[in-house]
Amino acid sequence: MHDIKFNYLTDLCSRYQQDKFFIEEIPLSILSKANKRFNISSEEAVVAFLDCKMFGSGKVGVYFTDKGIRWKNLSGESGNIEWTEFGKVDQITVQNKVEVHFDDRKAFLIGGGNTYPISLFIELLTSIRDFLNEYSYELLVKQHNVSSSVTYNDLMNISTLFEKYEEAFEPNNGLLVDQHIPSDLKKKITKYFNLQANREIVAFLCTFPLKKTDGIIIGENGIYFREAFVSLYYPWYVFRTLPLYLSADELIIGKDNIFHLIHAKMEGTEILLFLKKLQEYANSVYKSVPTVIDLYSVNTKTKNYVIY
Repeated sequence: MHDIKFNYLTDLCSRYQQDKFFIEEIPLSILSKANKRFNISSEEAVVAFLDCKMFGSGKVGVYFTDKGIRWKNLSGESGNIEWTEFGKVDQITVQNKVEVHFDDRKAFLIGGGNTYPISLFIELLTSIRDFLNEYSYELLVKQHNVSSSVTYNDLMNISTLFEKYEEAFEPNNGLLVDQHIPSDLKKKITKYFNLQANREIVAFLCTFPLKKTDGIIIGENGIYFREAFVSLYYPWYVFRTLPLYLSADELIIGKDNIFHLIHAKMEGTEILLFLKKLQEYANSVYKSVPTVIDLYSVNTKTKNYVIY
């Protein structure tokens, strides 16, 4: 067992995750630029970052911290707004297809080759603004300590149920669990997925055997999805309620993230069942942990949107 910390800002951002919108697991090559380029103080806790450059340099984009939003545009212009002020914003609009405005103030640009849907980003900003109005800034960023029963062994046992491994041969469904992951492969996927050095890999499901590193990592802290143009990470307390479904040879994750399974050795239906079993387990562990979904479902003043 180990303790986890979570806050509702992280929960909200995680549910709107797409490629180049990093939640918690921000590559160090990007995070190292935060203080200097975005004027983020050492006292601020970084929650998420939307990289607004095509190749993900981390030089241009939008940071979410426990204090507010910080941004830097392609023009070099930077700005910020504190959460206490953001809660007072009446209208969040888009002008000229890429300009995000807070009331009559032009804030930042979502462009520069970034593929994150601007309509989805406005939905996220609106969700945070409405949360601040319904509840408070303090509740949005407050760190909740939760005693967690998610364990390496439990995750390993679930993964082993779906593994088909014969030592003398290649695994015939692409799933490798625990000691069955070769050390050289573990090094490659750690680098490819931008995992922090202290992250434990319980299992790896390869979804593109030709490349070998595309796939899904089951980690002790959460689950990772990685292929070309898709890089996602969900802590277990978020993943437990995340929408998942199959569409032909594609796995649809969260807010319409498409993850390709056409080359996977494991059948798509089996992969979905595997992920659903992991969700059931995580849900049983974190059933005492409220989510933003729980908060909105019990509040009769909920706005006309649903957070999934």
